[in-house]
Amino acid sequence: MISKLKVTSVTLRSSIYLSRKYCSSISSKIEVCDSNIKGNNLNVAELKENYKCLAESFNNVETNPYYIENGLRKVYPYYFRHTTSCKGRWIKKPLIDVYTQEFSLYPREEIEKRILTGVLRVNGEVVDLNYVLKNSDVITANVHRHELPVWACSMKVIFEDDDILVVDKPSSIPVHPCGLYRYNSAALILEYQEKRKDLHVTHRLDRLTSGVLIFAKSSEKSNEIHENLNLRNVEKEYFCRVEGEFPDGVIVCNKPLKKIYSKVGIALVDPLGKISITEFQKLSYNGKSSVVRCKPYTGRTHQIRAHLQYLGYPIVNDVLYNSYVFGPEKGKHGILHKDINQLLIDLVKEHSVNWWLGKLEENKVMDSEVDINIKKLISSTNCYSLDEKLLSDSYKKDSSKLTSEKNCYFCKNVFCDPKPSNMFMFLHAYKYKTNKWEYQTEIPAWASDDWNIM
Repeated sequence: MISKLKVTSVTLRSSIYLSRKYCSSISSKIEVCDSNIKGNNLNVAELKENYKCLAESFNNVETNPYYIENGLRKVYPYYFRHTTSCKGRWIKKPLIDVYTQEFSLYPREEIEKRILTGVLRVNGEVVDLNYVLKNSDVITANVHRHELPVWACSMKVIFEDDDILVVDKPSSIPVHPCGLYRYNSAALILEYQEKRKDLHVTHRLDRLTSGVLIFAKSSEKSNEIHENLNLRNVEKEYFCRVEGEFPDGVIVCNKPLKKIYSKVGIALVDPLGKISITEFQKLSYNGKSSVVRCKPYTGRTHQIRAHLQYLGYPIVNDVLYNSYVFGPEKGKHGILHKDINQLLIDLVKEHSVNWWLGKLEENKVMDSEVDINIKKLISSTNCYSLDEKLLSDSYKKDSSKLTSEKNCYFCKNVFCDPKPSNMFMFLHAYKYKTNKWEYQTEIPAWASDDWNIM
Protein backbone atom coordinates (compact mmCIF):
# COMPACT_ATOMS: atom_id res chain seq x y z
CA MET A 1 0.00 0.00 0.00
CA ILE A 2 1.32 3.41 -0.90
CA SER A 3 1.72 5.74 2.06
CA LYS A 4 -0.31 8.90 1.95
CA LEU A 5 1.48 12.04 0.87
CA LYS A 6 1.56 14.52 3.73
CA VAL A 7 1.57 18.15 2.73
CA THR A 8 0.80 20.79 5.30
CA SER A 9 -1.13 23.88 4.31
CA VAL A 10 0.78 26.95 5.27
CA THR A 11 -0.64 30.43 5.29
CA LEU A 12 2.41 32.55 4.74
CA ARG A 13 2.56 35.90 6.40
CA SER A 14 5.34 38.40 6.77
CA SER A 15 4.47 39.74 10.18
CA ILE A 16 6.61 37.53 12.41
CA TYR A 17 9.22 40.08 13.36
CA LEU A 18 10.95 41.35 16.43
CA SER A 19 8.79 43.71 18.44
CA ARG A 20 10.03 46.27 20.89
CA LYS A 21 7.76 44.79 23.56
CA TYR A 22 9.34 41.34 23.22
CA CYS A 23 12.83 42.72 22.91
CA SER A 24 12.96 44.58 26.19
CA SER A 25 16.21 44.73 28.11
CA ILE A 26 17.73 41.30 28.71
CA SER A 27 20.48 42.34 31.10
CA SER A 28 18.95 40.76 34.21
CA LYS A 29 18.45 37.40 32.55
CA ILE A 30 21.92 37.38 31.09
CA GLU A 31 23.35 37.64 34.62
CA VAL A 32 22.30 34.04 35.34
CA CYS A 33 24.61 32.94 32.57
CA ASP A 34 27.65 34.92 33.69
CA SER A 35 29.31 31.91 35.25
CA ASN A 36 29.01 29.98 32.00
CA ILE A 37 30.49 32.84 30.04
CA LYS A 38 33.42 33.20 32.41
CA GLY A 39 33.99 29.47 32.21
CA ASN A 40 34.47 29.87 28.48
CA ASN A 41 36.95 32.73 28.96
CA LEU A 42 34.59 35.28 27.42
CA ASN A 43 34.40 38.92 28.47
CA VAL A 44 30.90 39.46 29.91
CA ALA A 45 30.69 43.22 29.37
CA GLU A 46 32.04 43.00 25.84
CA LEU A 47 29.63 40.23 24.90
CA LYS A 48 26.64 42.15 26.23
CA GLU A 49 27.63 45.26 24.33
CA ASN A 50 28.41 43.44 21.09
CA TYR A 51 25.14 41.50 21.05
CA LYS A 52 22.84 44.18 22.46
CA CYS A 53 21.68 45.49 19.08
CA LEU A 54 21.12 41.99 17.72
CA ALA A 55 19.17 40.90 20.82
CA GLU A 56 16.98 43.99 20.95
CA SER A 57 16.58 44.90 17.27
CA PHE A 58 13.36 44.91 15.27
CA ASN A 59 12.29 44.46 11.68
CA ASN A 60 13.50 47.19 9.34
CA VAL A 61 12.16 45.98 5.98
CA GLU A 62 10.16 48.47 3.98
CA THR A 63 7.57 47.91 1.23
CA ASN A 64 10.05 46.61 -1.33
CA PRO A 65 12.85 44.44 0.11
CA TYR A 66 14.41 43.72 -3.31
CA TYR A 67 16.97 45.12 -5.70
CA ILE A 68 18.32 43.76 -8.99
CA GLU A 69 22.05 43.29 -9.56
CA ASN A 70 23.99 41.16 -12.08
CA GLY A 71 20.78 39.55 -13.31
CA LEU A 72 19.90 38.42 -9.78
CA ARG A 73 17.11 39.34 -7.39
CA LYS A 74 18.74 40.32 -4.09
CA VAL A 75 17.33 41.25 -0.69
CA TYR A 76 18.57 44.07 1.52
CA PRO A 77 19.87 42.77 4.90
CA TYR A 78 17.33 43.03 7.72
CA TYR A 79 16.74 42.09 11.36
CA PHE A 80 14.50 39.10 11.88
CA ARG A 81 13.20 36.89 14.65
CA HIS A 82 12.94 33.22 13.67
CA THR A 83 10.57 31.03 15.71
CA THR A 84 10.37 27.24 15.63
CA SER A 85 8.86 24.53 17.83
CA CYS A 86 11.01 21.70 19.10
CA LYS A 87 11.02 18.89 16.53
CA GLY A 88 10.67 15.28 17.59
CA ARG A 89 14.24 14.41 16.71
CA TRP A 90 15.52 17.26 18.94
CA ILE A 91 13.82 16.12 22.17
CA LYS A 92 16.28 15.29 24.99
CA LYS A 93 19.18 16.78 23.04
CA PRO A 94 21.22 19.82 24.15
CA LEU A 95 20.23 23.02 22.34
CA ILE A 96 23.84 23.74 21.45
CA ASP A 97 24.25 20.30 19.80
CA VAL A 98 21.04 20.63 17.77
CA TYR A 99 22.02 24.00 16.34
CA THR A 100 25.58 22.90 15.68
CA GLN A 101 24.53 19.69 13.90
CA GLU A 102 21.56 20.91 11.86
CA PHE A 103 22.24 24.56 11.09
CA SER A 104 25.30 25.40 9.02
CA LEU A 105 25.20 29.19 9.31
CA TYR A 106 27.53 29.62 12.27
CA PRO A 107 30.46 27.79 13.90
CA ARG A 108 29.81 26.26 17.34
CA GLU A 109 31.68 29.05 19.16
CA GLU A 110 29.36 31.66 17.66
CA ILE A 111 26.25 29.67 18.64
CA GLU A 112 27.54 29.45 22.23
CA LYS A 113 27.78 33.24 22.40
CA ARG A 114 24.29 33.66 20.97
CA ILE A 115 22.80 31.30 23.54
CA LEU A 116 24.55 32.97 26.46
CA THR A 117 23.58 36.51 25.42
CA GLY A 118 19.92 35.80 24.70
CA VAL A 119 20.12 36.13 20.93
CA LEU A 120 19.02 32.49 20.85
CA ARG A 121 16.31 31.73 23.44
CA VAL A 122 13.97 28.98 24.57
CA ASN A 123 10.39 29.90 25.54
CA GLY A 124 11.44 33.55 25.60
CA GLU A 125 14.07 32.91 28.28
CA VAL A 126 17.85 33.07 28.26
CA VAL A 127 19.24 29.54 28.90
CA ASP A 128 22.67 28.14 29.57
CA LEU A 129 24.84 25.92 27.39
CA ASN A 130 23.64 22.75 29.11
CA TYR A 131 19.95 23.28 28.31
CA VAL A 132 18.23 20.11 27.03
CA LEU A 133 15.26 20.56 24.71
CA LYS A 134 11.77 19.35 25.67
CA ASN A 135 8.73 18.51 23.57
CA SER A 136 6.88 21.77 24.23
CA ASP A 137 9.82 24.14 23.78
CA VAL A 138 9.62 27.10 21.40
CA ILE A 139 12.99 28.37 20.16
CA THR A 140 13.53 31.92 18.96
CA ALA A 141 16.63 33.23 17.21
CA ASN A 142 17.26 36.88 16.42
CA VAL A 143 19.39 37.40 13.33
CA HIS A 144 20.67 40.10 11.04
CA ARG A 145 19.49 38.23 8.00
CA HIS A 146 21.25 38.03 4.65
CA GLU A 147 19.42 36.11 1.94
CA LEU A 148 20.94 34.31 -1.02
CA PRO A 149 20.05 35.77 -4.43
CA VAL A 150 17.79 34.09 -7.01
CA TRP A 151 17.25 34.64 -10.71
CA ALA A 152 15.79 38.10 -11.35
CA CYS A 153 12.53 37.26 -13.09
CA SER A 154 8.81 37.30 -12.48
CA MET A 155 6.70 34.16 -12.24
CA LYS A 156 4.49 33.53 -15.26
CA VAL A 157 0.83 32.98 -14.36
CA ILE A 158 -0.50 29.78 -15.95
CA PHE A 159 -4.04 30.01 -14.58
CA GLU A 160 -5.98 32.04 -12.05
CA ASP A 161 -9.54 32.20 -10.75
CA ASP A 162 -11.21 33.04 -7.44
CA ASP A 163 -9.89 29.85 -5.80
CA ILE A 164 -6.36 29.20 -7.05
CA LEU A 165 -3.27 30.73 -8.60
CA VAL A 166 -1.01 28.54 -10.75
CA VAL A 167 2.43 29.81 -11.74
CA ASP A 168 5.48 28.56 -13.61
CA LYS A 169 8.14 28.74 -10.89
CA PRO A 170 11.68 29.48 -12.13
CA SER A 171 14.58 27.46 -10.77
CA SER A 172 16.62 28.85 -7.83
CA ILE A 173 13.50 30.05 -5.95
CA PRO A 174 12.23 27.97 -2.99
CA VAL A 175 8.46 27.61 -2.63
CA HIS A 176 8.29 28.98 0.92
CA PRO A 177 10.73 30.55 3.41
CA CYS A 178 13.58 28.23 4.43
CA GLY A 179 17.25 28.49 5.32
CA LEU A 180 18.79 31.59 3.75
CA TYR A 181 15.63 32.42 1.81
CA ARG A 182 12.55 34.28 3.00
CA TYR A 183 11.64 37.28 0.84
CA ASN A 184 13.34 35.39 -1.99
CA SER A 185 10.77 32.58 -1.79
CA ALA A 186 7.95 32.15 -4.32
CA ALA A 187 5.23 32.89 -1.76
CA LEU A 188 6.75 36.18 -0.59
CA ILE A 189 7.84 37.32 -4.05
CA LEU A 190 4.19 36.98 -5.06
CA GLU A 191 3.16 38.90 -1.94
CA TYR A 192 5.66 41.77 -2.13
CA GLN A 193 6.05 42.13 -5.89
CA GLU A 194 2.59 41.14 -7.11
CA LYS A 195 0.63 42.13 -3.96
CA ARG A 196 -0.93 38.66 -3.68
CA LYS A 197 -1.40 37.99 0.03
CA ASP A 198 -2.61 35.04 2.10
CA LEU A 199 -1.75 32.39 -0.48
CA HIS A 200 -1.71 28.78 0.74
CA VAL A 201 1.09 26.47 -0.43
CA THR A 202 -0.54 23.26 -1.69
CA HIS A 203 2.53 21.25 -2.68
CA ARG A 204 6.29 21.49 -2.78
CA LEU A 205 8.95 21.78 -5.48
CA ASP A 206 12.67 21.69 -4.75
CA ARG A 207 14.36 25.07 -4.91
CA LEU A 208 16.19 24.14 -8.12
CA THR A 209 13.14 22.52 -9.74
CA SER A 210 11.11 24.71 -12.10
CA GLY A 211 7.53 24.35 -13.27
CA VAL A 212 3.92 24.06 -12.14
CA LEU A 213 3.28 25.48 -8.67
CA ILE A 214 -0.28 25.70 -7.32
CA PHE A 215 -1.38 28.14 -4.60
CA ALA A 216 -4.84 28.11 -3.01
CA LYS A 217 -6.59 31.36 -2.08
CA SER A 218 -8.54 29.86 0.81
CA SER A 219 -8.07 27.18 3.44
CA GLU A 220 -11.07 25.29 2.01
CA LYS A 221 -9.52 25.06 -1.47
CA SER A 222 -6.17 24.20 0.04
CA ASN A 223 -7.73 21.28 1.95
CA GLU A 224 -9.41 20.07 -1.24
CA ILE A 225 -6.13 19.98 -3.15
CA HIS A 226 -4.38 18.29 -0.21
CA GLU A 227 -7.05 15.60 -0.19
CA ASN A 228 -6.52 14.96 -3.90
CA LEU A 229 -2.79 14.66 -3.30
CA ASN A 230 -3.26 12.36 -0.33
CA LEU A 231 -5.58 10.08 -2.30
CA ARG A 232 -3.20 10.07 -5.28
CA ASN A 233 -5.80 11.70 -7.49
CA VAL A 234 -3.26 14.13 -8.92
CA GLU A 235 -1.20 12.89 -11.85
CA LYS A 236 2.21 14.58 -11.94
CA GLU A 237 4.55 14.65 -14.91
CA TYR A 238 8.11 15.97 -14.90
CA PHE A 239 10.89 16.27 -17.47
CA CYS A 240 14.58 15.92 -16.67
CA ARG A 241 17.88 15.50 -18.47
CA VAL A 242 20.13 12.74 -17.14
CA GLU A 243 23.69 11.58 -17.76
CA GLY A 244 24.20 8.96 -20.45
CA GLU A 245 21.70 6.92 -22.45
CA PHE A 246 18.71 5.96 -20.30
CA PRO A 247 17.27 2.47 -21.03
CA ASP A 248 14.36 2.10 -23.44
CA GLY A 249 10.85 1.30 -22.29
CA VAL A 250 9.06 2.13 -19.06
CA ILE A 251 11.30 1.82 -16.00
CA VAL A 252 9.71 1.74 -12.54
CA CYS A 253 11.77 2.35 -9.41
CA ASN A 254 10.00 1.36 -6.19
CA LYS A 255 12.87 1.57 -3.74
CA PRO A 256 11.90 3.01 -0.32
CA LEU A 257 13.48 6.34 0.58
CA LYS A 258 14.62 7.56 3.96
CA LYS A 259 15.26 11.23 4.65
CA ILE A 260 18.52 11.86 6.46
CA TYR A 261 18.52 14.99 8.61
CA SER A 262 21.72 16.98 8.89
CA LYS A 263 23.01 20.36 7.78
CA VAL A 264 22.48 19.01 4.26
CA GLY A 265 19.21 17.10 3.92
CA ILE A 266 19.27 14.11 1.57
CA ALA A 267 17.11 11.10 0.73
CA LEU A 268 18.69 7.66 0.38
CA VAL A 269 17.33 4.26 -0.61
CA ASP A 270 16.86 2.36 2.64
CA PRO A 271 14.76 -0.73 3.48
CA LEU A 272 13.44 1.16 6.52
CA GLY A 273 12.42 4.16 4.42
CA LYS A 274 8.98 5.17 3.17
CA ILE A 275 7.41 3.50 0.13
CA SER A 276 8.39 5.51 -2.95
CA ILE A 277 7.39 4.80 -6.56
CA THR A 278 8.52 6.63 -9.71
CA GLU A 279 7.94 5.73 -13.35
CA PHE A 280 10.55 6.78 -15.93
CA GLN A 281 10.57 6.73 -19.74
CA LYS A 282 13.28 7.99 -22.11
CA LEU A 283 12.06 10.53 -24.66
CA SER A 284 15.31 11.31 -26.50
CA TYR A 285 19.10 10.91 -26.43
CA ASN A 286 21.57 13.40 -27.93
CA GLY A 287 24.73 11.32 -27.65
CA LYS A 288 25.62 12.76 -24.23
CA SER A 289 22.46 12.91 -22.16
CA SER A 290 18.84 11.73 -22.21
CA VAL A 291 15.54 13.53 -21.70
CA VAL A 292 13.40 11.42 -19.38
CA ARG A 293 9.73 11.75 -18.48
CA CYS A 294 9.13 11.13 -14.77
CA LYS A 295 5.85 10.27 -13.07
CA PRO A 296 6.16 10.16 -9.26
CA TYR A 297 3.31 8.21 -7.66
CA THR A 298 4.39 9.19 -4.17
CA GLY A 299 5.70 12.55 -2.99
CA ARG A 300 8.88 11.96 -1.03
CA THR A 301 11.56 14.60 -0.63
CA HIS A 302 13.98 14.52 -3.60
CA GLN A 303 12.20 11.37 -4.84
CA ILE A 304 12.93 11.76 -8.57
CA ARG A 305 16.52 12.83 -7.96
CA ALA A 306 17.27 10.03 -5.47
CA HIS A 307 15.67 7.32 -7.65
CA LEU A 308 17.62 8.46 -10.72
CA GLN A 309 20.83 8.39 -8.70
CA TYR A 310 20.02 4.85 -7.56
CA LEU A 311 19.39 3.74 -11.16
CA GLY A 312 22.76 5.16 -12.18
CA TYR A 313 21.45 8.05 -14.29
CA PRO A 314 21.67 11.18 -12.13
CA ILE A 315 20.36 14.49 -13.44
CA VAL A 316 23.09 16.17 -15.49
CA ASN A 317 23.89 19.06 -13.16
CA ASP A 318 22.35 17.90 -9.87
CA VAL A 319 24.87 19.41 -7.46
CA LEU A 320 23.69 17.14 -4.64
CA TYR A 321 23.04 13.68 -6.09
CA ASN A 322 25.36 13.78 -9.13
CA SER A 323 28.52 13.78 -7.05
CA TYR A 324 31.53 11.59 -6.41
CA VAL A 325 31.06 12.31 -2.71
CA PHE A 326 28.83 9.20 -2.79
CA GLY A 327 31.64 7.10 -4.28
CA PRO A 328 33.18 6.32 -7.70
CA GLU A 329 29.75 5.33 -9.10
CA LYS A 330 27.96 8.30 -7.51
CA GLY A 331 25.69 6.14 -5.37
CA LYS A 332 24.43 3.82 -8.12
CA HIS A 333 22.43 0.91 -6.67
CA GLY A 334 22.84 2.45 -3.22
CA ILE A 335 26.57 1.65 -3.02
CA LEU A 336 28.19 4.45 -1.03
CA HIS A 337 31.76 3.18 -0.34
CA LYS A 338 31.61 4.86 3.09
CA ASP A 339 29.41 4.83 6.17
CA ILE A 340 26.51 7.25 6.46
CA ASN A 341 28.22 9.40 9.09
CA GLN A 342 31.24 10.00 6.88
CA LEU A 343 28.95 10.70 3.91
CA LEU A 344 27.14 13.40 5.88
CA ILE A 345 30.44 14.96 6.96
CA ASP A 346 31.65 15.04 3.34
CA LEU A 347 28.35 16.47 2.09
CA VAL A 348 28.46 19.28 4.65
CA LYS A 349 31.98 20.17 3.49
CA GLU A 350 30.88 20.22 -0.15
CA HIS A 351 27.65 22.15 0.45
CA SER A 352 28.74 24.54 3.17
CA VAL A 353 27.42 28.09 3.24
CA ASN A 354 31.04 28.97 2.45
CA TRP A 355 30.06 28.39 -1.19
CA TRP A 356 28.78 31.97 -1.10
CA LEU A 357 31.30 33.50 1.28
CA GLY A 358 34.79 34.50 0.29
CA LYS A 359 37.28 37.14 -0.68
CA LEU A 360 36.72 39.51 -3.57
CA GLU A 361 39.55 37.92 -5.57
CA GLU A 362 37.71 34.58 -5.47
CA ASN A 363 34.79 36.10 -7.35
CA LYS A 364 37.06 36.46 -10.38
CA VAL A 365 37.43 32.70 -10.86
CA MET A 366 36.41 31.76 -14.40
CA ASP A 367 33.06 30.06 -14.86
CA SER A 368 33.16 26.37 -15.75
CA GLU A 369 31.87 25.12 -19.10
CA VAL A 370 28.69 24.00 -17.35
CA ASP A 371 28.18 27.48 -15.86
CA ILE A 372 28.72 29.12 -19.25
CA ASN A 373 26.22 26.80 -20.93
CA ILE A 374 23.59 27.34 -18.23
CA LYS A 375 24.08 31.11 -18.42
CA LYS A 376 23.48 30.97 -22.19
CA LEU A 377 20.38 28.86 -21.67
CA ILE A 378 18.96 31.22 -19.06
CA SER A 379 19.60 34.33 -21.18
CA SER A 380 17.74 32.77 -24.12
CA THR A 381 14.70 31.69 -22.09
CA ASN A 382 11.81 34.14 -21.97
CA CYS A 383 10.60 33.19 -18.49
CA TYR A 384 13.98 34.26 -17.04
CA SER A 385 14.02 37.71 -18.64
CA LEU A 386 13.50 40.96 -16.74
CA ASP A 387 10.05 42.48 -17.16
CA GLU A 388 9.18 46.19 -17.05
CA LYS A 389 8.52 46.14 -13.32
CA LEU A 390 11.93 44.71 -12.43
CA LEU A 391 13.62 47.24 -14.71
CA SER A 392 12.00 50.16 -12.91
CA ASP A 393 13.85 52.56 -10.58
CA SER A 394 12.30 50.94 -7.48
CA TYR A 395 14.46 47.84 -8.11
CA LYS A 396 17.72 49.72 -8.53
CA LYS A 397 20.25 49.15 -5.76
CA ASP A 398 20.06 51.69 -2.92
CA SER A 399 23.28 51.47 -0.89
CA SER A 400 21.70 53.33 2.01
CA LYS A 401 19.51 50.27 2.65
CA LEU A 402 22.48 47.94 3.05
CA THR A 403 22.37 47.83 6.85
CA SER A 404 25.36 46.53 8.78
CA GLU A 405 25.54 44.74 12.15
CA LYS A 406 28.96 44.68 13.84
CA ASN A 407 28.43 41.18 15.22
CA CYS A 408 26.83 39.68 12.11
CA TYR A 409 28.70 36.66 10.76
CA PHE A 410 27.81 37.56 7.18
CA CYS A 411 28.59 41.27 7.49
CA LYS A 412 32.13 40.26 8.40
CA ASN A 413 32.50 38.37 5.11
CA VAL A 414 32.02 39.09 1.42
CA PHE A 415 28.98 37.56 -0.26
CA CYS A 416 29.78 35.98 -3.60
CA ASP A 417 27.13 35.66 -6.29
CA PRO A 418 26.25 31.97 -6.70
CA LYS A 419 27.34 30.34 -9.92
CA PRO A 420 24.67 29.40 -12.50
CA SER A 421 25.23 25.71 -11.76
CA ASN A 422 24.15 26.36 -8.14
CA MET A 423 20.91 28.01 -9.29
CA PHE A 424 19.61 25.76 -12.05
CA MET A 425 18.82 22.07 -12.50
CA PHE A 426 17.46 20.13 -15.46
CA LEU A 427 14.29 19.07 -13.65
CA HIS A 428 10.93 20.61 -14.54
CA ALA A 429 7.39 20.01 -13.23
CA TYR A 430 5.58 19.98 -16.58
CA LYS A 431 2.01 18.95 -15.73
CA TYR A 432 -0.33 18.45 -12.76
CA LYS A 433 -3.82 17.13 -13.47
CA THR A 434 -6.90 15.40 -12.05
CA ASN A 435 -10.16 14.32 -13.70
CA LYS A 436 -11.44 17.88 -13.10
CA TRP A 437 -8.50 20.14 -13.99
CA GLU A 438 -5.14 20.20 -15.74
CA TYR A 439 -2.30 22.73 -15.58
CA GLN A 440 0.87 22.57 -17.62
CA THR A 441 3.75 24.75 -18.73
CA GLU A 442 5.57 25.07 -22.02
CA ILE A 443 8.17 22.37 -22.63
CA PRO A 444 11.61 23.70 -21.57
CA ALA A 445 14.06 24.39 -24.40
CA TRP A 446 16.56 21.93 -22.94
CA ALA A 447 14.00 19.10 -23.18
CA SER A 448 13.62 19.39 -26.98
CA ASP A 449 14.94 16.57 -29.18
CA ASP A 450 17.49 18.75 -30.97
CA TRP A 451 19.06 20.36 -27.87
CA ASN A 452 22.63 19.04 -27.66
CA ILE A 453 24.64 21.54 -25.64
CA MET A 454 25.01 19.19 -22.65
